[in-house]
Amino acid sequence: MKKKIFAFITAAVLGTQLLTGCGSSGKNKDDDKVITLSVCNIKAYEDTTKVWADEVAKLGYTLDYQIVSSGPQLNQAVEDGDCFATYHQHTPAMDDWNERNKGHLAVAFKVFTDRAGIFSTKYKSLDELPDGAKIVISNDAGNSFRGLVMLADAGLIKIRDDIDPVKVTQKDIIENPRNFEFIEVDYAMLSKTIEDADAGFLYATIATELGLFFEKDALIGEREELQEADIIAVREEDVGSEKAKVLEKAYKTDAMKQALKDTFGGENVLEPAW
Repeated sequence: MKKKIFAFITAAVLGTQLLTGCGSSGKNKDDDKVITLSVCNIKAYEDTTKVWADEVAKLGYTLDYQIVSSGPQLNQAVEDGDCFATYHQHTPAMDDWNERNKGHLAVAFKVFTDRAGIFSTKYKSLDELPDGAKIVISNDAGNSFRGLVMLADAGLIKIRDDIDPVKVTQKDIIENPRNFEFIEVDYAMLSKTIEDADAGFLYATIATELGLFFEKDALIGEREELQEADIIAVREEDVGSEKAKVLEKAYKTDAMKQALKDTFGGENVLEPAW
């Protein structure tokens, strides 16, 4: 997740235009050697998809991919059968979309882990954060809890003991001794708002936009059991299909491992999930 992210108005217009191309072959059931894919217009996805297409070609298939800038449209294209698969999200985001849209998407396979952390463009450690610090967190169901849980793990706030970590919200904070102010923003705005705040939640890929790297600059990282791997999502009936197997075999290659590194100048920003 990472990247130059456009405003939603632009996303809606551009996404509609590009999805038209995806649909042109997505519903052609006779074209058994073409696999249509909707891809997020973020560097990590775009750059690796180019390599992925070459790997798919080695297996005798064509990867017909379209770059789209709207997450909901990426999923809707698969739900409607206009595209076979989509490349842009982790499982909680997919599950949330399914629930909101009565969708039927499912995980075909995992691709990489984009580690999450608390970052700052102003401070080098959690101890430096001032009382009353403004901390940006995501407002979507798949990510909203992450920043709060990380700060609780660091002992800076306390949350209820009887709550599932993935369901934590600001209402579950029972102690905030340093009076941090939590500002919830849309995921797409995280990298744009953190510079005006004192710190905030970011995935490693988003942090690189600001010249920050997880291993060097994260004030705290998310505990491993809460990390979510990005996935390839398809319709439920397409899980385990021949095309899904081709996509997985082509992705889980040394070439793709290298592509994940090359996307970020050789830095280990993304971790292969296989």
